[in-house]
Amino acid sequence: MRSVMSVAFLAVVMFPACKSTQAAPCEATQAVVESVAAQHPEVTRLTVHMVPPSGGACCAVASSVAAKLGKPSDPEDLKAMQTGETQVLAEGDAHDVTVPIKQKDGKYTAAAGVTLKAANKDEAVQKATAIAKAVEAGMSK
Repeated sequence: MRSVMSVAFLAVVMFPACKSTQAAPCEATQAVVESVAAQHPEVTRLTVHMVPPSGGACCAVASSVAAKLGKPSDPEDLKAMQTGETQVLAEGDAHDVTVPIKQKDGKYTAAAGVTLKAANKDEAVQKATAIAKAVEAGMSK
């Protein structure tokens, strides 16, 4: 519980310009997600998870799939933020790779869920990590 509270506090401190709520995405992060997803046709879904600055539970604050917006984060999204470790799930012929996003202070306060078609798990992790780094860079601007 304490780590979830820490994530919530850091999200408020690190993303003050983000006006996301459970019902509305963070506009700046949404623009980053759309831009990065457009550059990677192999991505079937790109979602950023974090606690909205307005508070509440960790959820999808930006996504290339509108139906994901505001949905509660899955256990693997939370685990990536809590541990700083990439999580990988097989989804048919695709891989869902959740990469923790590190902020300027070195803390993990968000995660990028990258679902993509890749030949194997290692290739998926490599590609997803590069995509998540592009999202991370865009969010820190």
